[in-house]
Amino acid sequence: MSFRRRRVWVPLTVLFILLAIAGALYLRRQEAPEAARLLPESDAVVYFNLRPIRLATNFGEKPVSHEPEYEEFVRQTGFQFERDLDEAAIAVHPAETLPGSPLAPHERRYSDIFVGRFDSTKVTHYLHQLATAVERYKDTDVFLIPHEGRSVRVAILSVDTVAVSNTADATNIKGMIDRFHQIAAPFGGPSLLREHYRDVPFGSTGWAILRLSTPDGQAVTLPLPGGIAFALPKGTVTVASVRYVGSVQLKAEAFAPSEADAKQLAESAKTFLQLFHSIEINTQPSGPDPDVKALFDSFQVEQQSNRAILSAELPRGFLRKILSEAPAAMSAPPAPEPAPKKIPEKKPGKKK
Repeated sequence: MSFRRRRVWVPLTVLFILLAIAGALYLRRQEAPEAARLLPESDAVVYFNLRPIRLATNFGEKPVSHEPEYEEFVRQTGFQFERDLDEAAIAVHPAETLPGSPLAPHERRYSDIFVGRFDSTKVTHYLHQLATAVERYKDTDVFLIPHEGRSVRVAILSVDTVAVSNTADATNIKGMIDRFHQIAAPFGGPSLLREHYRDVPFGSTGWAILRLSTPDGQAVTLPLPGGIAFALPKGTVTVASVRYVGSVQLKAEAFAPSEADAKQLAESAKTFLQLFHSIEINTQPSGPDPDVKALFDSFQVEQQSNRAILSAELPRGFLRKILSEAPAAMSAPPAPEPAPKKIPEKKPGKKK
């Protein structure tokens, strides 16, 4: 009798374990990275993870030349973005009015979470040098660094995590500090993340979820190369991603308000790809770059109900070119604005 019971309980136990593993994997799939869950409400959430890229390439290993300002940042902090940054999550906020700047009355602002390896003592010392003030919020120092007429707020959350925000509203960085100290919320984060992270392909190393709008609430028109304007219908949510599954796959999925809008988006995407491809061919005297040609040949555009889907496969040669040029595009945190120089007053000479 006991033998029969054992024969029943062993497969049931194995089944239970498998179900538990499957449930854990499912919940893990639905859970966005912690760095992204710390972000405030925004028009877009962008995330990338550099760890898999470093494992697959020599990104960050080769010595590269930097701008003098960035070189000074590396010297003082010991932190090098292309070598030491592991994750970055960025919230793109609605445009703000910049006081006293008629040339750029509306500028988008950002809140960021950076995860990496750094010397907190060196970074804290560097921030103290830049900051004009340091505010204390719930046992966390918030450094106020002047940049382009406004303050950039920086807070070191832990030994490997830093929060940054250049918005006028201080509640954005305070909210990131609050969420960091709260008990883990696997399904938390901004509403865009909660509603659409499930649409990010599994295993993506970089992705973006966007619902952009203009200050007056109208649809966004994206200026593209060749003088082409690409209009996104109001209310469209776009999920773009990149992942490596033997090859680098790119995908952008636009969730439009209607099937008609999705069809228009798909047709516009096809037109843009054709025009941009012809421009690339005509502007290369020796013929198109083989990696660029392979990229354009892999593009596919389709419509499924209210979704317009763009997919492509990124050639390894094209990826190597991007990674080799990426460090040059890196920039250091904002440097303090120089104080106006005082002209010394001439003292009257001594009478002989």
